[in-house]
Amino acid sequence: MGVRCAAGVTLLAVALAGSGAHAAPATPERSGAEAGLVGIECGPERGLGSHRFRGVVIDTAGAELRRDVILTTAHGFPADTDRITEACWVEGPAQRQYAIDWFWRPVARGRGSLDDWAVLVTERRLRGELARQPVAAWPPGGRRAARAETPVRLPLRFFAAERACTLTPSGSAQEPLSAGFFSHTCRSWPGHSGSPILTADGGGVSVVGIHVGSRWIFERQASLKIGRFVDAEMLGAIRTATARAGTDRRRRR
Repeated sequence: MGVRCAAGVTLLAVALAGSGAHAAPATPERSGAEAGLVGIECGPERGLGSHRFRGVVIDTAGAELRRDVILTTAHGFPADTDRITEACWVEGPAQRQYAIDWFWRPVARGRGSLDDWAVLVTERRLRGELARQPVAAWPPGGRRAARAETPVRLPLRFFAAERACTLTPSGSAQEPLSAGFFSHTCRSWPGHSGSPILTADGGGVSVVGIHVGSRWIFERQASLKIGRFVDAEMLGAIRTATARAGTDRRRRR
């Protein structure tokens, strides 16, 4: 499946890994919007400051929708689901703000490891130059494991701030991770939770995971960047959200 981009923008595979089955998607020096990156912000909760994090706009396989579907983390949202559509919003190109119309997260509400993801539908279609990215469960093509040196990309607001990085599948690095998680070497800072992890395979560029945070490793005096793979449950929620995005019915969970 290809990637729909703003006019004149092409995602290029420029760094091959191993046999060349995978490549890191790279772009001209533009804003993160050309990679589908958007901002998400939730207002103060219980005296705390606002939460700012990231999300990726999903390619809904050619469906002509009046709203957009976004994949992100769950831990930036209020614990009270009913507050989300009132206290949170999406920031698209040109810093335009979009209300949230529909929201789904697992029952644990992002408080428990693998449940740290969410899918939302905006109240209206995002305007401006913005790519919409296809998603793919990992590993692609039925492979049992990913290569540690697989090039990936974590898009930042400005491409010049990014650096080449790779995917490290769970269990293959010095620090073991639970199944469903991976470490990566991409550049990121606090507030980048929810950013997509992109890679390129034979079918084109796709989202194979989301960045969820970092873990400090005292023995190495280094930060381990951690992501969560896209899986069947995420894909199911995205399909449900896509159906909701094509209706006028307002629903939250």
